[in-house]
Amino acid sequence: MNDRLFAALDARHRRDMHDVMLLSGDASPVEDAAVFAEAIDAIAEGIAVWDSETRLLRFNRRVPELFGLSTGRLQTGIAATEFVLLLIADGVVNMQESEAAQWVETHLAANLRSSRKQEVRLADGTWLNFDWRQLPSGGYVSVFTDVTVRRRALNRLRHAELKYRQIFDNVEEGVIQVTPGGRLLAINRAGAAIFGYASAEEMLAQVSDSALQLYVQPSRRGEMVDHLQRYGFVNDFRSQMRRRDGTVIWVSKTLRQVSDDSGAMAVIEGMFRDVSAQRRAEEVLLKAKEQAETANRAKSDFLANMSHELRTPLNAILGFSQILSSELLGPIENPKYMEYCRDILASGQHLLALINDILDTAKVEAGKMLLEEAWFDLESDIDAAMLLVRERAQQGDIALGKTMPDALPYIWGDSRRMRQVLINLLSNAVKFTPAGGRVNVDVSHGPNGMQIAVSDTGIGIAAENIERVLQPFSQVANALSRPHDGTGLGLSLSRRLVELHGGRLAVESEVGVGTTVTVTLPADRCRQDASQADAKHQFAEHLPLRQPEQGLVGILERQDGADQRPAGIAG
Repeated sequence: MNDRLFAALDARHRRDMHDVMLLSGDASPVEDAAVFAEAIDAIAEGIAVWDSETRLLRFNRRVPELFGLSTGRLQTGIAATEFVLLLIADGVVNMQESEAAQWVETHLAANLRSSRKQEVRLADGTWLNFDWRQLPSGGYVSVFTDVTVRRRALNRLRHAELKYRQIFDNVEEGVIQVTPGGRLLAINRAGAAIFGYASAEEMLAQVSDSALQLYVQPSRRGEMVDHLQRYGFVNDFRSQMRRRDGTVIWVSKTLRQVSDDSGAMAVIEGMFRDVSAQRRAEEVLLKAKEQAETANRAKSDFLANMSHELRTPLNAILGFSQILSSELLGPIENPKYMEYCRDILASGQHLLALINDILDTAKVEAGKMLLEEAWFDLESDIDAAMLLVRERAQQGDIALGKTMPDALPYIWGDSRRMRQVLINLLSNAVKFTPAGGRVNVDVSHGPNGMQIAVSDTGIGIAAENIERVLQPFSQVANALSRPHDGTGLGLSLSRRLVELHGGRLAVESEVGVGTTVTVTLPADRCRQDASQADAKHQFAEHLPLRQPEQGLVGILERQDGADQRPAGIAG
């Protein structure tokens, strides 16, 4: 209620209402008084005028409405204490009758001394603001305003702030608000504890420049602010920071910028945590990883350099066992000796195949596997690989077949290594295909390059084990695969050799149905133009690998170079 209204009511208290109305102009005093009374009744606040003895002189219709009093219940002439007793009797306020006079005296005095705003809660939960003012003439005017909505809104806001404060203070990670210049605006208890302060208030009082006081490298904070200005947020931004006692910790921050109306950065806020233990663990893991890689490189270097030392004694074993088994120096009368010689030859060949696989894998891991690349005819290598597994397939009653287009492009790569891949894939297919099954090689060529698919109707591999069998020395043991020997290097080595050619090797399999291994070579390694037509002559020397029975010279020739593959089936 404004001062003009209080002044008018004071004037009415000092003289008749029609004298007050004369201030408004030429209108009839009676008409103006009626209009004024209607205006007072129409406003939302309750208005009451009291004399110097606090007896009720006038009130508008909102006073009984606000207090829930029935029509006629409130009458002029009653004292303020009687008014309170009336409210007590009607259950409007929860108070003892003996407290009424003291309440009026205290409440009125408090209003006159202070801001005159005293909020009272009625029994039904309504909140009213009592605004009492003393008039210069000695009387009083009181204005009763329903502030229930505002009071409830303030309560909700207060509860929300309390809840926010509880979350803010009890979250385990640090929560912070800071200006772009580095002045702390807010921090929770967990955040203050991370930096070694007893409370958030203590840290806010003692830290005036976070860049200089907290960062080991103040420029690191500048980098963070630059990133925030560019992208609006930072995630897991790590830096070394100082605690209160001077110890250094690693802190990870996830922050965002809050902009003002002009779009400039106003506040930086977000969360942070101490990752010192995680950092130490990462350093330990990194050191262990480096040590493991160093040991692995040393192992690979050792194996790669052992090629000659491992193969030389095996050459002698294979050579002399073949001489004996072929009876070049004379007949062997005892048939058991002949059987032993053939066993020695077969075991030596198998051992040499395993050694070659291990050495080739070591060379790839050591980065010493070099391709001897040239244009070659893929079909001849497929035929050579199929020739090597044909005898074993026939013994196992397994059908071998191939499907390919009429004209295959030439491939740029290492023919011997690609033949090694084909031998490994076909050997595995035959090895794990039961009698009566089939192994097939399907070749296709398109815009994406050359695809060679080796499929079988074998025991298959469960989907969850496919990646495992592509790792070195890994095999999947089951009732059908246990009887088969091998190092578990065939597929992993084949994949590495294909990747050296820029291609990829993929395995699709289903248990009990079969397996298909697809090798894809990139299109830029394929050429089919006429300028390569006479290149077939250079492939004449790439005949299928000879069987051991072709003589000692063949074996020694194959073992002469460190990278030569042995006759036989790779593991």
